[in-house]
Amino acid sequence: MSVHTVGMHRRLPALGLSLALVSGLAGCSADEDNPSVAPTTSRAGGTVTTTRAPSTTTVFDETAAVLRAYTDHWPAFDAFLSGRPPGDPADYFTGARLADLPRSVADFAERGIELRGQATLSPGKVTIIGNKATFSDCQLDSTTAVSRTTGEVVIPAATEPTLVKVELLKFGGAWKVSSVVYTDEKCVQ
Repeated sequence: MSVHTVGMHRRLPALGLSLALVSGLAGCSADEDNPSVAPTTSRAGGTVTTTRAPSTTTVFDETAAVLRAYTDHWPAFDAFLSGRPPGDPADYFTGARLADLPRSVADFAERGIELRGQATLSPGKVTIIGNKATFSDCQLDSTTAVSRTTGEVVIPAATEPTLVKVELLKFGGAWKVSSVVYTDEKCVQ
């Protein structure tokens, strides 16, 4: 697997997919009447311990927050690369994504290019362990990089979906994109 280092990106038009996913999951909730999350009781040496499985609502809420942070980071990424920073990069990115941003911004500035268009995101199952979330995204990128002066296409849009490995980390209650790795693997949306 090779990694594409060009600062191209992907984003979801109007967040439709993640909102549809979250809306579909929103109807699933855990409550006192739901036997699937009923407390369990165990006895060990005369001591009774009652535990409750994590609420499915909490899992869905965290998954929704991860997907929202991922899709919402794309407009900021676009703006940084296109020379219109919306604020402090640390408000949107962390880890390798934050560390790589200055290089990508400098590359786009040096080449005199900006991003236009959008892509379709198709994130897979989100895995959350502690403060780390990971998933793969099957993206069809219709985004092009164009010359700021002539509008000429410098980097054309992709023609096939590509598998992207994504990682987010949670800091101070907020999920931030820490890694986006573009692979040569094709996928089906």
